[in-house]
Amino acid sequence: MWSVWRRLPQSQQDLLLAAVIGLGWFAALSLINDSGLRPQNPMVSVVTGIFLVATVAFGRRTPRTMLVIVSVLYPFLYAAVGTGLAAQVGLTIFGQPEISDAALQSEIHLVPLLVVGYLAASSGVRRFTCLFFTMGSLAGLMIGLPTVVAIVLGNANRAILYGDRYRNLPSDLSSLYSYIDVSLFVFAEALICGMVLLGADARRRRKSVALLEHRNAELVRLRAVEAERAAVAERTRIARDLHDVISHHVSAVVIRAQAADRVADQRPEVLREAIRWIIASGKEALTAMRETVRVLNTASPGAGEAPTGSGGGTTPVPDLADVARMGDRLKAIGVDVTMTLPARQRELTSVTDLTAVRIIQEALTNVMVHAKATAAQVTWQSGPQGELLTIDDNGSGGPPPVNVLETARRSESGRGNGLIGMRERATAVGGTLAVAAGPLGGWRVQAWLPPQT
Repeated sequence: MWSVWRRLPQSQQDLLLAAVIGLGWFAALSLINDSGLRPQNPMVSVVTGIFLVATVAFGRRTPRTMLVIVSVLYPFLYAAVGTGLAAQVGLTIFGQPEISDAALQSEIHLVPLLVVGYLAASSGVRRFTCLFFTMGSLAGLMIGLPTVVAIVLGNANRAILYGDRYRNLPSDLSSLYSYIDVSLFVFAEALICGMVLLGADARRRRKSVALLEHRNAELVRLRAVEAERAAVAERTRIARDLHDVISHHVSAVVIRAQAADRVADQRPEVLREAIRWIIASGKEALTAMRETVRVLNTASPGAGEAPTGSGGGTTPVPDLADVARMGDRLKAIGVDVTMTLPARQRELTSVTDLTAVRIIQEALTNVMVHAKATAAQVTWQSGPQGELLTIDDNGSGGPPPVNVLETARRSESGRGNGLIGMRERATAVGGTLAVAAGPLGGWRVQAWLPPQT
């Protein structure tokens, strides 16, 4: 039932609620009309019920309009019906008696002002405006009733007034003002003020809830964006790792196989030696690839891992012996590689270490595949200022083009992947990478990586 109610539009909720309130109000008024609880002038309660129903039905849709209408018309009609003024001007629709009292007939008749003040404030009308109209309306009603009674008594035949009490009402204004209950007036004004402030607080709480919901939705959206960004960065890291591992080993195998094929007829022993070397290199490549894939399948971004995309995480880091074997592979295919590496006792465990190893690996792969070089030099200098990697070759392709890193593009053939991958790895850890003409006649790849933290 409650879920059905919440699905209804606000206007339908207000109309249904107003109908229920109206039914209950007028049913109760009908029940007590023939009892000892009968109001002195039942038509005053009818006017109160009409304004209450209208306020509930339209107070939230048109808060400013209803605030003005109820604050202005309700006290006027209340006084007109309750004092006999309506009968004086010929409006007999409200029936008899023509006069009830010179004061508020019942505290329950404050309900329309309380409700309209609350709804207006909770709908966004300024608190000062709500207080001005509602509290001013009550003041006008309480103070104006004796004045209206004085006017009516000055022009009415007292013989037709209902009851001895009303027949004996004083006609002078100063005496009629004694009917004003000051304590009730102060209490009623404080009650109206409280309802307006309660409505303003309800609006503030709704705005706070809406703001929190908006922020929560924004956080969910940002979390999704961040997750997508992390996924993209992880895919990039996986691609780089697989490219570096597979490209280096497979390129060496292909070049060695091509060289052996050229001399297979004249020197079969070279072919057998190349096959044995290819078998060993293939097993090493498979081991490296399986280890990388195993880590990628089991690693989860969490505590203890480097930021995704930095080339770190839990990816296995080769040791310096593996770096030295990279040079041995090039020697096996005819490239004389000289390596100057840090102390053998040093453990390669950080993201910076992995980045350095992968840059050397990719640079040597480029020397092997593209440079047509016969010699290369690898220097890894480690110090408090960071890691400085220098890879030179004597390739016959000439110096690199100007701005080769900026113009490198990925393509289906794979050209440009190596340069872009090295630059991305260096940048990911806060380092730099440059490609220029080297002293051996070929290219020089030089990378600086910040100190390990």
